[in-house]
Amino acid sequence: MPKVSVIIASYNMGHLVLGTIKSCIAQTGVEKEIIVYDDCSTDNTEEAVTRIKTVKYVRGEKNLGVGDAFNAGMKLATGQYVILMCADDLLVSRHVLSDMTKIMEEKPTVGYVTRWYYQFINDDIWSPVRAWRGNNPILLANNPSGLMFRAEALEGKRCSNAMFVETSFLAASVKQSGWETAILPYDAVAVRVHDSTSREKEYWLKHRVSSPVLDWTAIGCPEIAQDYVSFIQIKNGFTMDAVWEEIVNFAKVRPLNLLNPKYYFWATVALVTPRRVLRKLPPFYRKYIGQGLTEIKKRRM
Repeated sequence: MPKVSVIIASYNMGHLVLGTIKSCIAQTGVEKEIIVYDDCSTDNTEEAVTRIKTVKYVRGEKNLGVGDAFNAGMKLATGQYVILMCADDLLVSRHVLSDMTKIMEEKPTVGYVTRWYYQFINDDIWSPVRAWRGNNPILLANNPSGLMFRAEALEGKRCSNAMFVETSFLAASVKQSGWETAILPYDAVAVRVHDSTSREKEYWLKHRVSSPVLDWTAIGCPEIAQDYVSFIQIKNGFTMDAVWEEIVNFAKVRPLNLLNPKYYFWATVALVTPRRVLRKLPPFYRKYIGQGLTEIKKRRM
């Protein structure tokens, strides 16, 4: 039976991490090693996790950020395969780990398996508000949860600590070193949308070290330069200088944007609309539009 190391990176998620752990414990068909790397939480994470004796709890010496927290956790893995999870997300099916390891067992040239996933609000797990699907395995790594790697493929590689591309950088590194990739064609992970430290402006300002669109392009995802709505995300989380920089970089990466009215529309919206208004748009869309448009793509038996 293959052994899978589940690396759960957590920061102030003591109220949610048990749900993540339980969804991992419920996985069938594999031997599991569950490691929670606590990135110096100030809440009850340690108390919550250490109740479960089968889980290995490790607390870091200083706050590292998402990418380096996963790097620290991966160093502790002893399994043939390693899967990453955020402490507020859930594995939807109990067959996710076995489905992924089966792909790797049958094809030793595959070093990285990703999945489709959807977002949900708070505890309403069966009401998706947005889904991420497609055939670009690097772009599908925009959320860490549910990314599986062959341990051998991770040698000498690490996540970036640049915001938004932390684990996509790792996936790209594995692919660029010659390993094949695969995609699990169903919604294997439910990603929780909620108020958390990682969504606060102070956190974003601390961890933004470069232009997201340039980072994405560098690792093989130039299609991000057509995601104009991201200008709002930049406005909500960063400074006006960052918004201007991203608008300019969108044009540098994809000059055809200069001929697209949508580019100008969303750039203008981000520049002139007050943050107090823009911050209400994503929750409004998810609740009143996305929830009605998104369906779960379930695993076929």
